[in-house]
Amino acid sequence: LAADRDLAFTERPGLSPKEFMRQKQPKTDIERVACLAYYLTHYRETPHFKTLDISKLNTEAAQIKFSNVAFSVVNATNRGCLTAAGSGTKQLTSQGEDLVNVLPDHEKAKAVVGNQRRRKLRRRAK
Repeated sequence: LAADRDLAFTERPGLSPKEFMRQKQPKTDIERVACLAYYLTHYRETPHFKTLDISKLNTEAAQIKFSNVAFSVVNATNRGCLTAAGSGTKQLTSQGEDLVNVLPDHEKAKAVVGNQRRRKLRRRAK
């Protein structure tokens, strides 16, 4: 849906969360969280959201329930798809938008997520 990027929020066609997820066909929890965050941002005009909002939208979209939605949101954040927005909320990053825009092409999606550099963990001095 490359044309979606050019539309203002109010100009988007009415698309249910279930149909949106059907079009995007997310396979991983990171892809699914990014798709739900994209839908909240662009179709519900909710750029800042909480984990509970992701969980509720997932149910509304008739998707399989997350085994641990908080863990999935942390995974998406660690891979650069979401970032903190203050007051315990998250927001979709430009990389997260790029991921959703290339779906359902999962090879391109792997490349988008794979381009994110992982932070090196520091070892504690003993």
